[in-house]
Amino acid sequence: MRNKFPHFLVLSFILIGLTSCTKEKSIKVNENTKVSEALVENEFIVRGTTFNTNLNTAYIYKVESDTLTLLDTIYIKEKTFTYKGVAKNPVFYAIKIDESDVMYKFLVDASEINMFLHSNLFLSSTSSNSETQKVYIDYKSKMDAFDYKERELFLKYKSPQTASKRASLLNTDLENLQIEKIAFVKQFIESNNNSNFIPFVFKENYHSFSTKSLRKLHDTLTANVKKIPAVKLLDKDIANLEEKEAQQSIKPIEYRPMAYALSGPNTNGQTITLASLKGKVVLIDFWASWCAPCRATNPNLVQLYKQYKNEEFVILSISEDKAEPEWLSAIETDNLSWNTHILDKNKSIAFRYGVASIPYKILIDKQGRIASDKISGTKLDNRIKVLLKE
Repeated sequence: MRNKFPHFLVLSFILIGLTSCTKEKSIKVNENTKVSEALVENEFIVRGTTFNTNLNTAYIYKVESDTLTLLDTIYIKEKTFTYKGVAKNPVFYAIKIDESDVMYKFLVDASEINMFLHSNLFLSSTSSNSETQKVYIDYKSKMDAFDYKERELFLKYKSPQTASKRASLLNTDLENLQIEKIAFVKQFIESNNNSNFIPFVFKENYHSFSTKSLRKLHDTLTANVKKIPAVKLLDKDIANLEEKEAQQSIKPIEYRPMAYALSGPNTNGQTITLASLKGKVVLIDFWASWCAPCRATNPNLVQLYKQYKNEEFVILSISEDKAEPEWLSAIETDNLSWNTHILDKNKSIAFRYGVASIPYKILIDKQGRIASDKISGTKLDNRIKVLLKE
């Protein structure tokens, strides 16, 4: 499994769209109220409707790579608005209303897009007759269903069982759900290999496949899709991985890159640095209080800590929580008794390490080099034993 593809920088607001911890409700737009308009090549138009007379201003952003760019400010008049633009290839946009920090994320392509804008942006929705949009909606509905199943599992095992039994059952069911999810993504890419939306599916699930699987999936794409700039970049990334793996297979000595410098405030507001832990095997654990899979694996972390705390081993927990109370409460509730915790509110540390999803664990050897990443379970335990003997 790999987790090397960069992801969006998370700013001070919440993007609502393709996320793992949010499930949108859907409200259909009354399309009979929309008047069709001829569009020139690569042009799109967003026709917005709202039932709320108190909504006045909307801000349109373009979501691209790791940045959000404010494109325009539009005014809502008589509960309607329109926004025109050009999109040669599909791209994600986001809309914010009035003073709210919440954003609604939606896909834009060269088509007429109807938007229902609710004051509670979680209830907003879009619709379009373009084939790209239909593929996107199909994909999103399936992925939302997987997210819903994941939350159901987490709630299911909140029953009064022993913590170890509960965690074991949850981990098994989550692993099976992940296998089912990966199988769906593979089938979805193969079935929609001529869709301009597929680059987004690749990007979102890049870390879930081996290099060999990525190459096979890329080869199933049609010639037109392979010409899309994002797919060309994916091809280069896969080629780099193939070359790297080929070189590593013939290297007698294991290559370990130096870990990036990192620092942040701990639970007492004091600064912790990775450099200060040199000479020890460091397990960096990216997590958050709101992340169900993270919380489910915390009992395993506690067990590792108890097992190796008297050796040259330390757990450095880096939380993506936005608020301190939730962070501190989760630390206490899950008995994460070590004192090396960092709050990474803006995900600057996570971004530097290429962490696109959590939980995510990285092992640093005693010389401060990355020895393993995206590692868990028995492999993690065995790797710690090897590094402690070095």
